[in-house]
Amino acid sequence: MPSLFAFPGDFRRMWIGQTISAFGDKVSRMAVPTVALLELDGTAWDVGVLAALRFLPFVLIGSVAGVWVDRFSRRGTMIWADVGRLVAMGSIPVAYLFGVLTLGQLFVVAGVVGVLTVFFEVAAQSYLPVLAGPDGIVAGNERLQTSRAVAEVGGAAAAGGLMQFLGTALAILADALSFLASLVSLLLMRHREPPAVKPEKPRSALVEAREGLAVLLSDIRLRNLMLASTTVNLGVATANTLVLVFAYDHGKLSPGAVGLAFAIGTVGLILGAVSSRSIARRLTLGRTLAASILVTGLGFLLLPVGGPGAAPAMLIVSQFLIGFADSVFNIHVLSLVQRVTPPEMMGRVNGTALSVVFGTGTLGGLVAGFVGTVFGTVPGLVVSAGIICCGAVFVLVDPLRTIRDGAGRPERGNVIKDKARRVVR
Repeated sequence: MPSLFAFPGDFRRMWIGQTISAFGDKVSRMAVPTVALLELDGTAWDVGVLAALRFLPFVLIGSVAGVWVDRFSRRGTMIWADVGRLVAMGSIPVAYLFGVLTLGQLFVVAGVVGVLTVFFEVAAQSYLPVLAGPDGIVAGNERLQTSRAVAEVGGAAAAGGLMQFLGTALAILADALSFLASLVSLLLMRHREPPAVKPEKPRSALVEAREGLAVLLSDIRLRNLMLASTTVNLGVATANTLVLVFAYDHGKLSPGAVGLAFAIGTVGLILGAVSSRSIARRLTLGRTLAASILVTGLGFLLLPVGGPGAAPAMLIVSQFLIGFADSVFNIHVLSLVQRVTPPEMMGRVNGTALSVVFGTGTLGGLVAGFVGTVFGTVPGLVVSAGIICCGAVFVLVDPLRTIRDGAGRPERGNVIKDKARRVVR
């Protein structure tokens, strides 16, 4: 029986590497803010700044990364990004062992890792359609999302255990080693990309970046997905920054208890990933995305219900709902973008979209720091949930409302180019 994927062996290698990397990323996303709060006497504002520094590069260089990925090797870009992230994240436990770890170093590492992650994510999202092929895009995203969900569950449990027994700073070593695993998987790939087609006349990076934005704005499907994702990510980034503050300050939970709650609760990620296609078959794409957005908002609203005594249970329920909805939303958004975007524009469209969408995490982190410091954690969670729910408006209009399975094709040649030129002008 022929494989669903164009390059099944290389897709499998990428899949394994990304699963391990996601495992380590979950550890650091819990351990780094915990180090700031418990080891270095950080505040809610410091945690907000750390979150913002991870997202700020998407705002500043997302489009530039897209131009780079369309000009050069996507696999090569991913390799060098993993090397840099390995060195940067590994510096935290080393500094801790020598007694010189500071909040300033955490800020620098968060920024460096953020920059390299921009290049890696743009390249990875642009490379997946090549390895999966047109017929394997949705299945490829489902498998990646499912494996990442499993890593989220295992990573949360491991994070709690590592922080409890090794200490919060040394636990971050797991993330550094996960970048090494991802690097090895990329080096073992056999597929080699053909050289990018060079234009007859040299063009500036700014012109090429504007073309990526023009494609996003000229296709109503891509435009509405970008608006919805931007709104949702702003709310989620704000809320996620406050979740750990809520758990430690209001719930009085230990790092081990927080890790266990995340591990149990994020089983929803797995269930959402494996059921995403069946849900979309029963509903239109717009209704599926809208439902996932509303469930995400509800998940954050449930956190303060019942007071401090109910914090462990509410954290589990909240993470389950958020994880389930997040899987469904991400699989269908990524698959549709990858299917309707012309291959030669994939890097620029992904880079611009990531710049706009995930760049809102910078604002979300700062909003969380401000609201958490001035008004308190619970009001911040309520505001975040309201922002998230507003994103449903953009996916309940045509043509997204009537698409049933996330399928779609790019508009042909001159059609999309003409539209893009009109937008640029």
